Amino acid sequence: MNRRYLILSPLVIIAVCHVAARIARQALGPWGWAPAVVLYWGLLGATIAMSGRTGALRRWTAPARSARGWTALALLVGLIPLPILAQNLHLLADPVILAAWLLFALINPWFEEFYWRGLLLDATARWPAWAGTAYSTALFVAFHPAVAGVFSAANRDPVALAALGLMGLAWAAAYRRTGTLRWAVASHVLVDLGNLAVPVFLNLYVPPHLG
Repeated sequence: MNRRYLILSPLVIIAVCHVAARIARQALGPWGWAPAVVLYWGLLGATIAMSGRTGALRRWTAPARSARGWTALALLVGLIPLPILAQNLHLLADPVILAAWLLFALINPWFEEFYWRGLLLDATARWPAWAGTAYSTALFVAFHPAVAGVFSAANRDPVALAALGLMGLAWAAAYRRTGTLRWAVASHVLVDLGNLAVPVFLNLYVPPHLG
C-alpha cells in the first residue's frame, strides 16, 4: 500500500465505521456495537496486511529495549480507569456481558495498538516525532465519538476523550522509546477492563457528571 494512502487510511476507516455503526444501531439497538467492532477490527487487520508491513509484527512484539521508565509510564496509564471497575462490578453480573467484556479487552488492544501506534507511527517516521504522534493520537481519539459514540454517551464525553488523548500520547511515547508495543498493549488491556468498555457501549455505565 502506498505510504500516502496508508497515512490517510484512518479517515477512510472512521468514515466507513461511522456509517456501519449507525446502520447497526438502527438494526440491532445497543448490541449493534458488536458487529460494528468486528468490522472495525477487520478493517484495521486488512490495512495492516495490505500495507506490506506484516513483518513488523515481530518487532512490535519484541522485548523492550532499555527505558524502563517509559515501560512503567505505559503501565501506570493503564491503572487510571480501574476505580471505575471497582465501583461498578455489579454491571458485570450478566454472564453474556461479562464474557463480551473480557473478550473485547483481550482482543481490541492488539488491533488498536498495532494500527494506531505501530503502523501509523512507522508510516509517519519521516515526520518530526511530535507530528506523527499528534496525528496518530488525534485520529485515535476522533474515532471514539465518531464511531463508538454512536452507541454510548461516555465515548462522546470531553473528559473521557481528554483522558484517552493522554493515554494515546503515553502509549506512542512508550513505543518510540522502547521499540515495542508489548507494554502499550498490556496497558490498553487494563484500560479496556477498567473503563468497562462493553457496559459503556450498552450505556449501562455513564460517567456520573453526564447523568
